[in-house]
Amino acid sequence: MTQQILIVDDEDRIRQSLNGVLRDEGYEVREAKEGAQALKMVETDPPDLVLLDIWMPGIDGIETLGRIKEISPQMPVVMISGHANIELAIKAAKLGAYDFIEKPLSLEKVLLTVNNALTMSKLEQENRALRQEVQRKYEIVGTSAEIQQLKEQIKIVAPTNGWVLITGENGTGKELVARGIHQLSLRTGKPFVEVNCAAIPEELIESELFGHEKGSFTGALTKRRGKFDLANEGTIFLDEIADMSLKTQAKILRILQEQKFERVGGSEMIFIDVRVIAATNRDLQEEIQKGKFREDLYYRLNVIPLVVPPLRERKNDIPLLVNHFIQEFCSENHKESKKVSPGAMELLTAYAWPGKPSPRASPKFRSLTITC
Repeated sequence: MTQQILIVDDEDRIRQSLNGVLRDEGYEVREAKEGAQALKMVETDPPDLVLLDIWMPGIDGIETLGRIKEISPQMPVVMISGHANIELAIKAAKLGAYDFIEKPLSLEKVLLTVNNALTMSKLEQENRALRQEVQRKYEIVGTSAEIQQLKEQIKIVAPTNGWVLITGENGTGKELVARGIHQLSLRTGKPFVEVNCAAIPEELIESELFGHEKGSFTGALTKRRGKFDLANEGTIFLDEIADMSLKTQAKILRILQEQKFERVGGSEMIFIDVRVIAATNRDLQEEIQKGKFREDLYYRLNVIPLVVPPLRERKNDIPLLVNHFIQEFCSENHKESKKVSPGAMELLTAYAWPGKPSPRASPKFRSLTITC
């Protein structure tokens, strides 16, 4: 699809010159002589980019820029002026201008700036679409009182930087809660690194979490960054943290206290800024009594406790979840959208769902979707 550029300048000669060179490059070009006309065009048929002169009769370029950003905050706007100064450039930048080009115009620079601005705009659009897709994929589905309360808790705790301990049975959606907290936090856009502590052998977990130096053990052929290093400035999600040994728990405690660590086999201190979210399906108070979990680590992690209720305690959510996962299944497998019969839904609602809110994880759901 041809990209459209709007040129806004009161000088006919400037508009004609820019129009010609941009059309030669394959762009579709429209023109406006003054700010009010440009604003109407932006509202009715938004261009992909605006080239905007600052000094014009009526509404000047700075005011026009501000109004364009009110209409379309993501639209790239390149300012042009024959009487540029630092103060104006700073003001334009604060209002959201992509760049500032001085007259007399270098057409080569104009083309380069336009190309860069459109490329950046496309990347930002793709990133927004990706974030929306991630939010949809990891959406917490449900309208029950229990889930509404959990969603409210997530909204409250997400903007803080406090550590979170999520408890709940296997399959209750603890990862979704962790991702929801990250996406609504100030760290969104930064790394979200998940670690399944139960799936990593004890002899490898320190290397996995903290990284290792070359030659630190047999098979360490290269230096490797650990999960905490990779999560710097973002969030690390330690799932099934009760499966960690006491030795590893002690190292995790040190990181929480000091925000620093050394790689396995290394002596260099690595400083990090990481938010820790941990999850477990066990009663950590019982694990402490058994001597299997450090009490000091428990209190460090349990700054903000969240509990994810099992599906059997919120059966009103079952129809929503079943329809959600069936539509997702059909979409992923390029099948037509399906609906569940009243009889099948009654069967699913009556099922005990032992620790599984996600119907797709259940044999009953798998047998149902095979027929889709």
